[in-house]
Amino acid sequence: VVVGAPLDHGVNEDLTREERWNIIWAAVNAYYTLDAGIALFIATGAFIASLVVRHLVDSTCESSAWVVSLVVLILRLLDFSCGCISMLRNPVPSRAGFLCDILKNMVITCFQGMCALVQLILGFVLIGQEDCLLNGIIALVSGFVLGVQAIEETFVWMTVWFLWCIAGTSPVPGWTDKWVPERVKVEARKHRQKQAVAGAA
Repeated sequence: VVVGAPLDHGVNEDLTREERWNIIWAAVNAYYTLDAGIALFIATGAFIASLVVRHLVDSTCESSAWVVSLVVLILRLLDFSCGCISMLRNPVPSRAGFLCDILKNMVITCFQGMCALVQLILGFVLIGQEDCLLNGIIALVSGFVLGVQAIEETFVWMTVWFLWCIAGTSPVPGWTDKWVPERVKVEARKHRQKQAVAGAA
């Protein structure tokens, strides 16, 4: 192998089964990062609303609802940041590499579900207090939205987990290649080129 020579091996060939699955992992990651960004925006709004109500409206209400909102905000920020870093570092992840993303997101989704439950319980408690009506409503709405998101994300990641399990033996139809942008194909083939370099070494 000549040092500095371009690695054109496989560039003009069809994508392999593994490369097609890697593109699916990349699409899932892109979708979920976008979804996490939207959720971060919602969590930010809920946190700001809880602070405004606490200090300007229901100032006499002794409530820790804003603490839960802050935890959710931090969790969403972590979720979104991890997605962005993953996409920048490895736009088209391998099957083995994407397993870490699946497990990470399952853990985050579990924490989101617990936070949603806490917010719902806290909301019902606060609504029963005369001075904490608005705090209770915000907690209930935030908990409901977060709960719906957690259920949706649980379904998504369980489905992705199932796909990951069958990816080792099930092919992706070759006709899907024409719908994949060439830039994405180039990124997908980089794993093949790395394997070629490792084999030549």
